Amino acid sequence: MVVLNFTLTPEAASKVHDLLVCLGKFSDTVAIEATREKFTFTALNTSKSAYAAITLSSKQFFAKYECIPSDGGPDGRFTCSMLAKALLSVFKGRLYDPLGRDGAIDRCEVSVQDRENEAQCRFIVKMVCNQGVIKTYKLTYEACDVMHALFDRTVAKNSWSLHSGAVKEYIEYFGRKTEMLDIFAGEDGRCVFKSYTEKVTNGKEILKHPLVTAVAVNRSDFEEFSVQAGLHIIINVKDFKSIVVHADTLKTDIKAFYSQPTRPLQFSYGCDGLISEFTLMTSGDYSGAPSTPTPAPQTLSSRQNSHAPSTNAKRVDTQSVHSDMPPPIEPASRLERSTRLGKPASRQPAVPQDPESLFIQDPEEEDSAWAPLDYEKEETLGWDASADHDASIFPTFRDSGSASRTNTGETSEVFDPTQRVSQIKGLW
Repeated sequence: MVVLNFTLTPEAASKVHDLLVCLGKFSDTVAIEATREKFTFTALNTSKSAYAAITLSSKQFFAKYECIPSDGGPDGRFTCSMLAKALLSVFKGRLYDPLGRDGAIDRCEVSVQDRENEAQCRFIVKMVCNQGVIKTYKLTYEACDVMHALFDRTVAKNSWSLHSGAVKEYIEYFGRKTEMLDIFAGEDGRCVFKSYTEKVTNGKEILKHPLVTAVAVNRSDFEEFSVQAGLHIIINVKDFKSIVVHADTLKTDIKAFYSQPTRPLQFSYGCDGLISEFTLMTSGDYSGAPSTPTPAPQTLSSRQNSHAPSTNAKRVDTQSVHSDMPPPIEPASRLERSTRLGKPASRQPAVPQDPESLFIQDPEEEDSAWAPLDYEKEETLGWDASADHDASIFPTFRDSGSASRTNTGETSEVFDPTQRVSQIKGLW
């Protein structure tokens, strides 16, 4: 049996509503993990490219907190999952009103009903209003295994910190249809937040028009800024907007930690016992990386070491290396074509290519490709009508090569071939 009871103040209940709104933009299902020291809401999107975890301290955030998991021990925990919309229907937006008007609550009491004699498990929320009215909500939950995204901040050498109110002003310039956000650290002392969308083409039709909005921020406006120049980190702009809007409700600073493109990025912020961590998948490139020189081939370098460091020596050495290589073997099909067209089978000298031409010229087929066929030299097939030969040695159909006539065994009559080899289809 699990024992989980806690009480929220009106201000804390309003913060629970805000975090549920934020997590609902990442996933329809919210997972809950309760231990003796903390209470955590987690969400993972369907593509598993964004993970959100908002942790509430048992001593600072709650007015009263008690958690005794069924397995016991200091590391025991209770986990379950519920729909974000179901929780939002309970934790409404006007739970906290500083002026004490209608709609505000006095406190919020939450308990978990998990007993062996009960047919169904329930997550019970009681809203105690100022007028003595108590609203009770019983929500169904499911047991689940909570997944956590691991992020090592010691590897993340790039980081910056900026107030959430300033970042919220920047995202108002982003277009509604933009999809990606490029965070770029320039060499001119500025950090650029550029939201954009890529055009998608279907043949000749453009399905999306590209839209780019860039906001440049001076590094002096940041609380902390330590990012390599020339580093592009790209994330989803909708995820970034959801994070900034939630951070602005707490009026706190947003901290970003990342190492390089294609590695995870983490946003972190929190106050008054609430800590939010969002781990996002990234892409991008690093245009400021120094170019790596291409090493020379080992054969050339070993030969160059044995010669004097002069230009003539290197030139002679290069020629000797190429002379050791055997000439390429010409394919048999090209040899047969050259023989049939009356050309020598030796390799022709290379013809310089035209740099402005769209086609690659073949020196062996440059003239013959457009020349008319010589039917007198074309290979033909003759019919041997004589019966004085062995069928195992002389087949009925004989490939006569360049012969254009066939003689019969009984008479000296000559019959011209009736069909060329190139016109026969389906026999080979």
